[in-house]
Amino acid sequence: MAKVIKITLLSIICVALVGFMIMLIQNGFNFKNIKRKLILNETYEAADINKVKVESRSSDINIYEAEDDKFKVEVYGDESVNPEVKTLDGILSIDIKNKSRVCFGICLGSKVNIYVPTTFDGKFDIETKSGDINSDIKSYNDYEINVTSGDISLNNVKSLTGHATSGDLDVDNIDGYLNFKTTSGDIEIDEFILNKNSSIKVTSGDVTIDKCSNAYVEASVKSGDIDIKKNDRHAQYELKINTTSGDVEVN
Repeated sequence: MAKVIKITLLSIICVALVGFMIMLIQNGFNFKNIKRKLILNETYEAADINKVKVESRSSDINIYEAEDDKFKVEVYGDESVNPEVKTLDGILSIDIKNKSRVCFGICLGSKVNIYVPTTFDGKFDIETKSGDINSDIKSYNDYEINVTSGDISLNNVKSLTGHATSGDLDVDNIDGYLNFKTTSGDIEIDEFILNKNSSIKVTSGDVTIDKCSNAYVEASVKSGDIDIKKNDRHAQYELKINTTSGDVEVN
């Protein structure tokens, strides 16, 4: 009898959970749309800053152009988020610490908005375990990005190094070089102009470059197709692309 009661209760709980999820889907609910509270809003003088460093456990990181000549940092989250922001030796350091907590179901991460002056031509050093990274600034900057789980979207890039365990990399323009590794995720670049030897390594995912110039492309795949158009064997620089499973297309 007790076994029947347990099975009945479990069945009711399962049906309730399924119904709840269906309701969320039908109403277009997205956990990313939950409003986070603004817990930090500070500005910093730009004169001596040549590097922006961000360390986070679970944060979406957005980089925008500032409306003035100062840096501005906004951090959104809940009571578990403890941001530490400081400037030292030319580095604007943003460390998002999370207090210990127990989550039942969903733990909402934080969001960091960084506004940089249009004259900033320094480097971004970003490390996060979980969260998307987005940069919409027009200037060409150096990036070092290491992410465990999250998508990366960048506008203009001078150089990009680092790795992503799980997530896609999407870059509009690279005028410089790229050394990047992904375990699971696609890499898409709209335009790539090389001024230094570069490399892309992907375990599982496609690599697509819509326009590539000033480079000889050497590609190898274990499982997938290679399509390279207008490859310049006499180019000054070399782009090596290696994928274990995925297609490579370079135009």
